[in-house]
Amino acid sequence: MSENLPPVPPSPPSPPDTSVPATPPARPRRRWWRYVCLLLVLALFTALGWLTGNEQGFAWLCQQLPVLTGQQLSIARSEGTLWSGFTLHDIRWRAQYEDADIDRLQLQWQPAALWQGQLQVQALSIGHVRLTTRPSPPTPATGAPASLSLPLAVQVDKLGLDSLTLLPADLRLYGLQASYRYDRQQHRMQLHRLQTPWGSSSATLQLADSSPFALRGQLQAQGELEQIPLLAGLKLGGSLLQLQVDGTASGKGMLAEAHGQLHPFALNPYNRFRRLDVRVGGINPQAIMPAWPKARLGFAIHAEPDGGPRIKGGLSLLNSQPGPLSASQLPLSLLVGEFRADEKALHLDKLMAQLGGGQLNLTGKVEHNSLDIVALLHNIGLRTLHEAAPDDVIKGTARVVGALSGPDIKASLYGKTLQLQTAVGFQQAAGGKVLLLRQLDLTAGAGKVALSGQLGLEGRQEYQLEGKLLKADPSRLQAGLPVGELNAAIKASGQLAEPLSGKLGLQFAPSRLSGAALSGQLSTDWQGQRVRQLAADLRLASNRLQASGAYGAPGDKLKLLIDAPNLALLGRDFSGVIKGQAELAGTPKVPLLSASLRAERLRLPGNLAVQSLSLDGDIKADPSSPFRLQLAADKLQAGSFSAEQLRAQGSGTRTRHHLQLDGRLRLDGRPYGVQLAASGGLPVNSGQWQGVLERLEITGKPGLSLQTPLALEAGAARIKLGSTRLALLGGSLSLSELTRSSNGDLSTRGHAEGLRLAELAPLLQLPVEQNLLLDSGWDLKLNGNRPQGQLWLKRVAGDISLPAEAGRPAALGLKAAQLKLHFDGGSLLFDTDIDSRYAQLTGKGSLPWNGGVIDSRTPLAATASLSLPSLAALAQLSSPSLELSGQLSANLALAGPLGQLQAQGSILGSKLLLADHKTGIRLGDGVLQARLSGRSLILDKLRFAGGQGEVSASGSLDMKEAGPDARVRVTLDKFSVFDKPSRKLVVSGSTELSMVDRKISLTGRIRADQGRIDLPKTGAPSLSDDVVVKGRETAEPSAFASLPLTVALDLDLGERFRLVGQGLDVELTGVVKVTANPGMPPGARGQVRVVKGRYKAYGQDLDIEQGIISFVGPLDNPVLNVVAKRHLSPVGAGVEVSGSVAAPRIRLVADESMSEKDKLSWLVLGHAASGDRDDAALAASAGMMLAGSINDQVGLFDELGLASRKERTLANGTVSPAEQVVTVGRQLTRELYLGYEYGVTSADQAVKLAYQLSKGWSMVLRAGTNTSVESRYTLRFD
Repeated sequence: MSENLPPVPPSPPSPPDTSVPATPPARPRRRWWRYVCLLLVLALFTALGWLTGNEQGFAWLCQQLPVLTGQQLSIARSEGTLWSGFTLHDIRWRAQYEDADIDRLQLQWQPAALWQGQLQVQALSIGHVRLTTRPSPPTPATGAPASLSLPLAVQVDKLGLDSLTLLPADLRLYGLQASYRYDRQQHRMQLHRLQTPWGSSSATLQLADSSPFALRGQLQAQGELEQIPLLAGLKLGGSLLQLQVDGTASGKGMLAEAHGQLHPFALNPYNRFRRLDVRVGGINPQAIMPAWPKARLGFAIHAEPDGGPRIKGGLSLLNSQPGPLSASQLPLSLLVGEFRADEKALHLDKLMAQLGGGQLNLTGKVEHNSLDIVALLHNIGLRTLHEAAPDDVIKGTARVVGALSGPDIKASLYGKTLQLQTAVGFQQAAGGKVLLLRQLDLTAGAGKVALSGQLGLEGRQEYQLEGKLLKADPSRLQAGLPVGELNAAIKASGQLAEPLSGKLGLQFAPSRLSGAALSGQLSTDWQGQRVRQLAADLRLASNRLQASGAYGAPGDKLKLLIDAPNLALLGRDFSGVIKGQAELAGTPKVPLLSASLRAERLRLPGNLAVQSLSLDGDIKADPSSPFRLQLAADKLQAGSFSAEQLRAQGSGTRTRHHLQLDGRLRLDGRPYGVQLAASGGLPVNSGQWQGVLERLEITGKPGLSLQTPLALEAGAARIKLGSTRLALLGGSLSLSELTRSSNGDLSTRGHAEGLRLAELAPLLQLPVEQNLLLDSGWDLKLNGNRPQGQLWLKRVAGDISLPAEAGRPAALGLKAAQLKLHFDGGSLLFDTDIDSRYAQLTGKGSLPWNGGVIDSRTPLAATASLSLPSLAALAQLSSPSLELSGQLSANLALAGPLGQLQAQGSILGSKLLLADHKTGIRLGDGVLQARLSGRSLILDKLRFAGGQGEVSASGSLDMKEAGPDARVRVTLDKFSVFDKPSRKLVVSGSTELSMVDRKISLTGRIRADQGRIDLPKTGAPSLSDDVVVKGRETAEPSAFASLPLTVALDLDLGERFRLVGQGLDVELTGVVKVTANPGMPPGARGQVRVVKGRYKAYGQDLDIEQGIISFVGPLDNPVLNVVAKRHLSPVGAGVEVSGSVAAPRIRLVADESMSEKDKLSWLVLGHAASGDRDDAALAASAGMMLAGSINDQVGLFDELGLASRKERTLANGTVSPAEQVVTVGRQLTRELYLGYEYGVTSADQAVKLAYQLSKGWSMVLRAGTNTSVESRYTLRFD
């Protein structure tokens, strides 16, 4: 198609371009700075993410905190991240007026909740906290806050604090468990538990976030003071601006009440309460804070408005147990007074105190920044204030006036022999506040002490002191000091801050001490470790002390000389003779010494004494100069340490010498022998001794022996021990290294093998027998009282013997046991595992290191798990007849001071079985659910099944210092106590066992649903209680005999209680109320009736027709009313028992009137007596009665003895003469009798079968020598 297009005409020529050329398009601006900013933002977020979301980044951030906070905050170690939760270790905060040490802080929270405007913390766990505060300048009152609202809603589910120690008050709190919530309107705090040295408490608090800050709260506490239980409560109401406080605390002999209306944010501190009423009685302040003095205080203070912004009130304090301060008692016995307060000042009116047998009156006022107090003293005995004070009674005045921060104090006091004039003030200097001692004139008799000076309280703490002694008598100032007349001038100056320095000048004018002349002078100038100048020449009678020279720098030389043949002149704590001289040169780093000292019968203060002592030493600077050192001491005493003989010597040159030590010592009364040998020397220009310890042996219990030579370096700079091996405690200890530097830093490593713990018996008394063999190891570093490292202890062999019944020790059956200690700066963490035949125990916890001071007040936080998989193993620890089985487990949390640990946790038991095969008691299918709360064991559920029923118990046991308090309720429901053929008892009812103030009470009601008790057969005869057998140990009284037991128990025998044995076979019913009181025999009231039964006596069955036992007094002496008759006796022959158990009355009875002889015949022979023949029969039957009585105890036969058989004619006409017959028989039923007869004269034998059809009719069948059948019917008539 292109070829059909018309041709394009040529373009006309273009006109010339006369337009302005177009501006070329602008090049796009550079946007690089935007990318840089974006990259910076991304880098910042990446860094923040790494720092907060990465464990290594978060740890690096924590390490930078000292730089970021100006060395105020540091964290030793961290775990976790900010977003996933973290744990911080060894947190330290250092500020101007407070220091804080936290061993551990763990946070678990939900960061996602921040998107909903909520800070949700699942758990905030804080370890041991130590807070130290220092005095700070007062801050002006700022008034109430405008709002207490927070930018976010806050919820803390669990807040825990192991312990809090507040210093310098030394107040310690333990085991805080709380929760907190803020819902943008109210703050809610729930204190679930807080343990204090006096007990535990719980509290709730609600506080509005807007003015006037409505407030409501209460606190409940229980504890002990001086082993007296206390209950306390505190209620808060009103608002934060007008707070209403009501509190009470009570215990036996103690009472405290406080009611007040407070204005906490009032600008004037005296207007911060509008009404206050406090009453306290019977309180010992030392029981609240151990550092306070002991007293028994009753205290009351009352304050109320006095029109406008003024208040008035009064106070009174009564101490019923005053005493001197030297005995840690409060000498104040009474304090009463009145006070007034307004916007300007607090006025004290008529404030009177009785102390020291005298009286002190105070008046004055205290304003915002100043005070003016005047004290009048009258007849105050100094010895009653402190036992070491002079025995004088003083009077006088004292005044404190000026600024609160530094008032002037003036006093003018006088007594019989003492007078005191003093003036003390404060002033502000360029170096800080200065204490000015303008005047202190103390006159004692004819003597006087005059002092003046000043002391800087800040910075270098420079001091100056000048004074004079004029005829001063030391014995008048303190008992025990020698009598004297001292005249001297004193001048001292220097600084107390490091480096310590000072100058001292003492010039004696003619004086006397202990009746001897005293004269001389002393002047010294020292700075740090250098004595720039020392010049002394002191003489007391023939005693002389001289010193001259300097020491501490190269070229210094100090000479000393002492010659004291009569040290007793210095006072009653001095005696003996000492003489010697010494020359000291060089520096502390490289000391040079030449000395010779002798002492005899020396006694010094501090229980230091030696019978004889000699010391000679010569150490020169030249490396090849002789080195000589000799020490000999006999009968050395220093506290609990004594040495019968001690010898030490060194010989050689300075750089190469040999040292030896030999001694016989006693420590706490235990003898030891010591032998030591070492070789080494002092290098040139060094004070560090370097050498080898070649021998070290300590004999005694425990002993020690060096097995390999020990490289040793010792001196002021450091002490360093190389590797060595020691034999001790039956094993070996391998030391890798030990280094201790001059600043106290310590590092050591090593391990021990095969240590026998039993060899520590002289030093460590354990309550159980053991033969444990232990291994141990350690790797420790101590930097500035903050240890790092670990120590472990492991049992490798041996066992522990537990006390068991009858003195048979039982082995614990240890399989494994180990203890690991981890030192983490300010904390000591421990982990223990014990596995034995009976149980498995695991535990871990921590306690603050506190500079190595661990005592009964040191707080502990720990958890423990105990498992007893089979109680059957414990049965061998008790009686062989006892059967145990089941499982027990416990999970506990321990908190509080070591001396008063409290536990929280659960104790569970399942499949429990307790059976005593002796008594037939069987408790099976048991379940236990219990809790430990503080020092209380709460028994939620204890259930055992028995037969068709069960027994359950619940209650609590409080372990208090004064003794345990318990309350347990036991419920029985058709419970089978005994289940044996011979002993069966099913009971129902409920009882309550309680223990309060060491007194036990048992109350309740028990009914026997079913019972059968077979009495034991009578054993061998025993001696009466008044018979004493020489050489035979007296049986210990039963523990129950001395129990302070009170009983009020109703015993219902029910309808089916059967008693069998010792001739009895009866069914009983009735209710008896048993009572008992401590120190008195048990008593009872009620009746027991015999429903039916029989009594076997004298070989006869007696049917009990009437049986009533009445209790109207002592339990062991009831009133008897019993009638028992011979079974199917035609005349109803039997016995009647009346009276009491202690004085029973027994008589023969019959349904018809007859003689006593006939009653006895009917009872024994079964027919009436007739003439002399029956008298002989009765006499013969006496043997049968005796044999029958014995057989009643044996229980084989119902009849055993001799019987008289009458003459009778047999069916074949044969006459059988009368004769004595030996009879043995058994009553098969109450009517059917089977026996064997043997004629004594005829030797006839027969088996006899008799059946009693009624009282008068019986059938008798005999088979033997002569076989016969008899039918007897007896008809009696008069």
